[in-house]
Parts: sequence; structure tokens; C-alpha cells
Amino acid sequence: MGFLDRFKKNNKENVSNVASNNQQSKQLTFCVGYSQISNGNLKVEFFDKNADFKKFYDTTRLIIDRKPLEIEGHQVYNCAVSWYGQNDCQMLDTKTGEFDSLRAKEYRGVLAEIDLELLQTDQNYCNMVMKGLLDKERVEKYLESGLQETPELPCGKYIGGVMQKENGYGKFFSTVVGKASHNSHLMVERRQERRKMIEEQRQKAIENKKAQIEKLQKELESMEK
Repeated sequence: MGFLDRFKKNNKENVSNVASNNQQSKQLTFCVGYSQISNGNLKVEFFDKNADFKKFYDTTRLIIDRKPLEIEGHQVYNCAVSWYGQNDCQMLDTKTGEFDSLRAKEYRGVLAEIDLELLQTDQNYCNMVMKGLLDKERVEKYLESGLQETPELPCGKYIGGVMQKENGYGKFFSTVVGKASHNSHLMVERRQERRKMIEEQRQKAIENKKAQIEKLQKELESMEK
């Protein structure tokens, strides 16, 4: 069962289209559904009708912890985001009893500045958040920077937010929030773990090379006899 099928089926369970009438719905280039999961968090599924096939996904799933965090005077939400395609193979989730894409379960944790009310009532704001702010390539670029010790733009797991600008809604990034997230205990630990993993992989590669050299040496010695 794809998102569009689930969208229609779950409409009675607090899942709604961001458009307020049929005329708006026809003009939209996306479908969006909202629901509240068991722990009270907000779940948003955004299907992009005009998705770029080169990105290999057309649906973005966002789960938002409704309890905001205060970072350097900014209200930031802890989120989990994943990306998948409507044509993905659907597997049975034994916990929920529903079929779902495996990619939809591959969440990335981010911090974002999002207006929850606008996300659910303003189609332009929703589109900018789900398609612009949460673009997969963009998010992964920020998360990769967050794992670097001295990146050009310290960000930790913070990816910015969406706000009203002169020509409509646009993305923004607060450098003070990014720096605070980058220097947080969580991110310091993650970078330490990554360095440890990289070093372990390096040592393993060295040992493999040594084993190969030793094997070749023995073969040469055997041929010389």
C-alpha cells in the first residue's frame, strides 16, 4: 500500500491535505499527510508529484518531537527525517502491523527551526520545509559537516529553518545555533566515535595489507626453490 492509498485510508485518523478545498488541491504539486504517533510526536509525510527522478525518492517523512529546545534564544525542534519512493518494496512492520518501505525507516536525526502551526496550515511554508529545508542532499551535507572537527560552517545536527522573506518563504541558518549544536556533548561524542571507527578501519586495512604481503612473499619463496 503506497502513501496515496494510506493517505485516503487514514483520512479519518487526523490525516489531512494541506489544501483547504478541492480547487487548491488540484493546483498543488504535492500531497501531505499529518498524524500523531503513539508517543505524541507529529508525523508528516510529503509526496512530491514533480520529484526529480535523479534523487531516487519522491516522499519525505518527518517526525517532530513537539517539545521544543531552547538554543541560544532560538526555539528548535528535535526531528527525524527519512526519504523513500512510492514504488519501494513494502515490508511488514511487525511492531505496527503495517507495510512500509525500508528506506522510510532509515531516519536521520536533525535539529530544525520549524513553525508547527504554519507547517500544518500554510501550503507554501509546508512545501519549503519538506522539499527545500529537508532536501536529502542538503541535510546530509550539513550532517557530514557536523562530523568534521573544524568545518567551514559548524552545525552539529542543526540544519536551519524556514522564515518569511521578501519574496515568500525561504531557508535560513543561525550560525550561533549551529555552533552551539556543533560543540554540544552529543556531537563531541559522535566525532570521537567516528575518529575511533576510522582508526579501527585504518588498522584493519594495514593488517590486511601485511597479510597479503606475507602471502605473496611465501609464494615467491616457494617459486624460487
